[in-house]
Amino acid sequence: MNQKVAIVVCAWPPQGGGIGNNAYYHTKELKRRGWQVTAFSPKYKNISKSAAVEYLPVWFKIGKAGLIFSLCKRLKEYDVIHLYYPFFGTDLIVWLFKVLNREKKLVLHYEMDPVGHDWQKIVFWLYLKLFLGLLVRASDKIGVLSWDNAENSYLSKYLARYKNKFVELPNGVDTNIFQPAGKDERLMNKLGISNDDKVIIFVGGLGRLHFFKGVDVLIGAYEQIKTKIPNIKLLIIGDGDQKDRYIKLAGEGVIFTGWVLNEDLSKYYNLSDVFVLPSIARTESFGIVTAEAQACEVPGVVSNWPGSRATIKDGETGLLVKPGDENDLVEKIIRLLSDDKLRHTMGGRGRERVVRKYSWEVVANKIEKIYTDIISNSLNF
Repeated sequence: MNQKVAIVVCAWPPQGGGIGNNAYYHTKELKRRGWQVTAFSPKYKNISKSAAVEYLPVWFKIGKAGLIFSLCKRLKEYDVIHLYYPFFGTDLIVWLFKVLNREKKLVLHYEMDPVGHDWQKIVFWLYLKLFLGLLVRASDKIGVLSWDNAENSYLSKYLARYKNKFVELPNGVDTNIFQPAGKDERLMNKLGISNDDKVIIFVGGLGRLHFFKGVDVLIGAYEQIKTKIPNIKLLIIGDGDQKDRYIKLAGEGVIFTGWVLNEDLSKYYNLSDVFVLPSIARTESFGIVTAEAQACEVPGVVSNWPGSRATIKDGETGLLVKPGDENDLVEKIIRLLSDDKLRHTMGGRGRERVVRKYSWEVVANKIEKIYTDIISNSLNF
């Protein structure tokens, strides 16, 4: 391909979480298909070097927000700019660049509503009120993770007005890495898990910014479950500034692993019987970890929020639970752990659904179509 694509994202693996991981695979898959792609991400302290991304200096950094002024110069080399959103601060730099260079094509990849908590709610709401409309109007295409999420997000008021700009663009799963496999005995020994154990798994950030993950609710539910089901373990994969608090809250049988490299995650999923994403706020717009777990034939128990609920088919590949309802979470997890046939049937269906909807082969086809369409429209203008 002669066209050059710049991917702009607020974080990169292993620091990036779901957004960073998706941007990494997005870059990798497009390069494999022959596109000229460069990813740009902030140059934070203690980042891991990667040949797949170019780190640029960031100013006025707050969390994953900040200003990358050097983008204005760098983006001139590219035909398509693919902005992962949210990226407060730098989104305005990209918007300004697009306004001044209208021949360039801008794809806005809307990953989540930045809801926040306490005072952050007001700041995020005001920022979106002032600037989201500018980005929507300037963008050539806007990818939403699901229509369910878009219709219940800050984008909802723009869907009808700019309907031709919107396209469903879910996050992708590497179904060659995330696939069913036998249990890794060395990993089991390391974690203290036996063949007789039933294992619940959670994967996600454990920091203040990830307050919405519902780890407190999960730990409370686990304390109830282990009084009813013997030989049960809870795997909590992730890290953050709240990890020590969760460790103090947790009782016997809860295993904290810290961060796990994405390419190793499938080993942990394949030790597990049930995956749980007990989000307590609608910030969880997709839940790529739910799709990864299902790709390994592990059924999910997921909070019934717009967007994240789209990653399972309730009653077929997993179960939905009432957000924040510890008792409902207990009931749904026990239902799966107590019924091997149901669990295995859901697991198989989950794998089939992920391959059909979320494999990178499928997602990259959609991305390529977006790029070729907006480039063709420009050439035909």
